[in-house]
Amino acid sequence: MSKNILELTNIEIQNLIDNHRRQNRTTDQLYLEALKEQDGRAGKGLSFLTTMKVVREAALERRFLSYKQLAIASGTDWIKVRHSMGPHLFWLVEYSHRRKWPLLSAIVVNQQNLTTGKMEPDTLRGFVEAVAKLGVSVDDSEQFLHREQERVFEWAQRVSDDR
Repeated sequence: MSKNILELTNIEIQNLIDNHRRQNRTTDQLYLEALKEQDGRAGKGLSFLTTMKVVREAALERRFLSYKQLAIASGTDWIKVRHSMGPHLFWLVEYSHRRKWPLLSAIVVNQQNLTTGKMEPDTLRGFVEAVAKLGVSVDDSEQFLHREQERVFEWAQRVSDDR
């Protein structure tokens, strides 16, 4: 690619992402850079790499994260980014799925569920819909969520900081 990723338009970045997905090249560094740049533009301050880092840190401690905690970790306000959080977490789900990792957003829950890891019905439905877009079939949403949460906790113990 002759252009710097920062010089690409939003449409060009989306095309780059789509092409990598079609070619099953979603572990390429350019793909990650494109996701990061797209997230930076659309996420209103949410940081893809910061979210991955914070999720791993929480998972190492076997604790859940709130959406607000993710916003704060990226140095932004929850109210400003709440509508961007869904797409932001979908990119995280897709990235982790394509790397054959557990679905990292499984440990991100509403503030009132930080001790239990439970997802509200609408949130759980969104999580299951996200994985369905990636071709993953889910029979029992609650069991699937719990299994993914345990997998995230186990993954954090194995993966190095430099990925």
